[in-house]
Amino acid sequence: MDADIAERVASQNFTFDITITDLNNQEVATQASAVVHKGDFYIGLSPEEYVGQTGKENAVNVITVDWQSEPSPQREVQLVFSEHNWYSVQQQYEDGSFYWDSVVEDIPVFTTTVTTDNDGLAVAGFTPENGGIYKITASGTDSAGNEVRSSTYMWVSGAEYVNWRQENNDRIDLVADKREYNVGDTATVLVPHPYSGTVKALITLERGHIYEHYVTELSTNSEQLEIPITAEMIPNMYVSVVVISPPSLITVGEEEQVSGELPSFKVGYASLPINTSAKELQITLTPNRPTDETYQPGETAEYKVQVTDAQGQPVKAELSLALVDKAVLTLAPETPGQLLSTFWRTRGLGVTTAGGLTLAIDRINLAVAPEAKGGGGGFDEGFGNIRGEFKDTALWIADFTTDENGEGTVEAELPDNLTTWTLTGKGVTGADTLVGENTVEIVSAKPLLVRPVAPRFFVVGDEAVLGLIIQNNTKAAQEVEAKLEATGLEIGEWRIANGEWKNEGAPALEVKNGERIKVEFKVTVTDAETASLTMGAKSADYGDALTFDLPIYRFSTPETVATAGVLAEDGTRTEGIALPASFDPTQGDLTVSVDPSLAAGMRDGLTYLEHFRYECTEQTVSRFLPNVFTFRAYEQLNMNNPELEEKLPGLVSVGLQRLYSQQHVDGGWGWWVLDDSNPFLTAYVLLGLVEAKRADFPVDDYVIEQAVSYLDASLTAPKDIEDSWQGNRQAFILYVLAEAGSGDLGRSIALFDQRQKLDIFGRAYLAMAIHLLDDKASQIDTLLDDITTAAIVSATGAHWEEEQVDYYSMNTDTRSTAIIIAALSRIQPDHPLLANAVRWLMSVRENGGHWETTQETAWAIIGLTDFMVATGELEGSYAWNVTLNGEGVGEGTVNEENIDETTKLRLEIGDLLTDAVNRLAIERDPLSGDVSEESPGRLYYSAYLTYYKPVQEVKALDRGIIVSRQYFLESPSPSQGEGRGEGPITEAKVGDVIRVKLTLIAPNDLHYVVVEDPFPAGTEGVDASLATTSVVGQQPEFTRTDTRNPWGGGYGWWWFSHSELRDEKAALFATYLPAGTYEYTYSIRASIPGEFRVIPTHAEEMYFPEVFGRGDGGLFKVTE
Repeated sequence: MDADIAERVASQNFTFDITITDLNNQEVATQASAVVHKGDFYIGLSPEEYVGQTGKENAVNVITVDWQSEPSPQREVQLVFSEHNWYSVQQQYEDGSFYWDSVVEDIPVFTTTVTTDNDGLAVAGFTPENGGIYKITASGTDSAGNEVRSSTYMWVSGAEYVNWRQENNDRIDLVADKREYNVGDTATVLVPHPYSGTVKALITLERGHIYEHYVTELSTNSEQLEIPITAEMIPNMYVSVVVISPPSLITVGEEEQVSGELPSFKVGYASLPINTSAKELQITLTPNRPTDETYQPGETAEYKVQVTDAQGQPVKAELSLALVDKAVLTLAPETPGQLLSTFWRTRGLGVTTAGGLTLAIDRINLAVAPEAKGGGGGFDEGFGNIRGEFKDTALWIADFTTDENGEGTVEAELPDNLTTWTLTGKGVTGADTLVGENTVEIVSAKPLLVRPVAPRFFVVGDEAVLGLIIQNNTKAAQEVEAKLEATGLEIGEWRIANGEWKNEGAPALEVKNGERIKVEFKVTVTDAETASLTMGAKSADYGDALTFDLPIYRFSTPETVATAGVLAEDGTRTEGIALPASFDPTQGDLTVSVDPSLAAGMRDGLTYLEHFRYECTEQTVSRFLPNVFTFRAYEQLNMNNPELEEKLPGLVSVGLQRLYSQQHVDGGWGWWVLDDSNPFLTAYVLLGLVEAKRADFPVDDYVIEQAVSYLDASLTAPKDIEDSWQGNRQAFILYVLAEAGSGDLGRSIALFDQRQKLDIFGRAYLAMAIHLLDDKASQIDTLLDDITTAAIVSATGAHWEEEQVDYYSMNTDTRSTAIIIAALSRIQPDHPLLANAVRWLMSVRENGGHWETTQETAWAIIGLTDFMVATGELEGSYAWNVTLNGEGVGEGTVNEENIDETTKLRLEIGDLLTDAVNRLAIERDPLSGDVSEESPGRLYYSAYLTYYKPVQEVKALDRGIIVSRQYFLESPSPSQGEGRGEGPITEAKVGDVIRVKLTLIAPNDLHYVVVEDPFPAGTEGVDASLATTSVVGQQPEFTRTDTRNPWGGGYGWWWFSHSELRDEKAALFATYLPAGTYEYTYSIRASIPGEFRVIPTHAEEMYFPEVFGRGDGGLFKVTE
């Protein structure tokens, strides 16, 4: 690298990006910088005071240091003091207005030479004759003849008029004499204004409010103010000066008249930073072992905590303590001292001066199941305890309090990670708000240890090479036996350290002290849900083993058909189930769910929302809002649900904190935090906040107030509504505002007068809004009549279908029906269509017991909960029985003890008839066995047949979206092989960085789009946001490449507001995507050798999943 900086004025900083590859094929990157020095020493300048006076000697401190900031003695330094003179003249624009034009000139007035002493220090004196700005330039020559330079400025006040620079505004720059002050100092502030003669000035000390103010006279235009620094000024204080120049007056007769200049003013500010060290706590964390000694997994580490103030006096403080795996902290390191700088950061001015004269991932490490314990029977005691409890955080205490002596102790049992554990303590005191933080590290290790080399997931049919790294820390060579056991995988040949592949015996090898050797195993992935692996190594005296689970995904796409119904009285219902002509007989099943009540039928829906794979704003609310409705319903019906009672506070708390952090400054929310505020989503969030507060959870009232203000401002006059989606949104907002206690009956009635602009679900919202404000209003009946007339009644029940899709409200016919059930249950619970609507809604659940989207599921649970409360539908006493083709599948009884429990029955697809229709019979009878006796309650049932098409039949599919994927090599190194082509690839080498190019074609405008692109299992996504990732290349990029819009190229990123890199896929999100062609590129890295099945890319409208596209699957090979 060329580091010649002879032509540069100053030293230069070179930054290096360094990537290290471990034996397990994992890369860790870091950045380092090096300074190429202009000379072999540096010169530092610091005036004793940055603001001086004419006729008074001003001292300038000079220091010379070497590259390590140590003194560089006996250096000769020349200093030149120059007047930094501004010359300002008024010019005239063509329109006749005037402006100031300024130029600067440095005029040397004094030169001196000093030689630094043995400490590298010297002092130069200078007595200025004139006021103004002085530039101080220092220069010296090193042993090689290189010139070293430095400069600074000082300001001087005097009795004579100073030509300060004239600005084209009414601002002046006040100058403080120091960069930072301590309590007890006196700050000197120069006021450089352009007026001659004596003028009046308003002086204020400000920060959030006015601390002090007074009026004084300034006799010169370089006057100095003296400001005593007090403790209440920490961390900073603002000095504001308003200088008023009165008009020029002459006496005409007996009257004074303005002559010459009109009155004017100048205003200036200076921030006075004040040292905050007095506000810092000193926190000491001491483990019970010296730092050069290690711990082992399962041992208990004890820490002594000591807290003192800045003077070393013990103080009682509250701390948060977190013991975290250092590997996690390395991904996104915290900046030291952040707590002090956050609590005592520089405050904003917060005061306006005016006058009459002017107008906030998944882990990168191996993903393991926290609950994975134990191992295979083949691992004897020689391997030691099998490690399976891997955690990112070993200890978290949010409110650890020290005693009056500032002391305390804490213990933590170490998980099975072999790592460096970092204990971080962050503390705060009471009224005086002293804050501090500190960290300490311990190491958890074993004399002989093993580390896995495995992907994060598998796909059925993958062939991979797994590794086991054996590391010897025993200080002596060890004869070691290695072992791998697994379920979900077929284990084949093995080899040691890139030797020959063998298929007999077990790996046995010698590992020298300090050596690391990798043992590899070939595996093939079978058709299972999970691969459970146990790896280990043992010698005569030492051993180590670990166990973990990896998910197994299927290459083929499942297809599901369903049937459902309700038995409201005793009898038998028979459903016919026929298998398709083509399917994979090794995959698939028939699942039958028996629900004795709506409470039972909603449980799966609640679980689905709680564990939904993404966390946009809508899904954050949907994760807790239906649970809140269900919780209140159980209370109103005097029922207990201990499981819900235990988990609900956590769900609500996490959801609320996430929503608080993502609220925009205007009070609204978007689908994702980077989206613009959306009135519909903001209303949905507000509904969640209101219902949570109604259930007695603590909710920030200010957040609610801001949301109410935003929604109130978003309302429009009903006569100006042009499209139904606007009317539906307005109806929803009015309903939510009514729930929040901020309803407006006048606006609601005005929208009623324009109800022809509303869809059916919009009228249901409006009916609920008016009912909350005036339950006797005649408009309610009219709206319910409109809803009743629009109902579609069939053998499966009653439901509603909209004439057009409201994409902006995420609405579907199922969602409309759920909202109408909620409205009817609250307003007219005896409505003749209500029970049939509930029956229809229960019949359209998806496999898994939920509805098709999170919005459908959330509103279905809300509607069914309202119906359950209104009707008390929680009675049941009967027996049931399920048969398939005359053979018993399952049976049970229903009573008040299990009325809210679901029974699931599962049959393998191989148990079904392929050449005839399968007869599924569901029967219910009285518990007494007397068929003449009618038993109370309802039995809801559903049956889902899930089958998989053969892999060769899974092709690209276009249902409104076209999506494709290509892989390209991203500049492989010469050592990896040159000339491997620039076109699309299906093969790469371990260590290659691969550029993934996704192309999405939207023939029509799309709403709430999600694109999911699965990785080959032998690769990993490159997350450029992590500190351990190389900064060279690899940044994701969005592009719009629409030939119909030549001006749109390069702006596709605007539409995609959120992206995620997960263990198994990349995911992209767009709230709205106009018709066009888009490209997204990102990087993955090949890390595990093998041949991998790549699941097709999938894109869909999240709330309208029937609009989707699927790309081609394929095979991707990774070689050594």
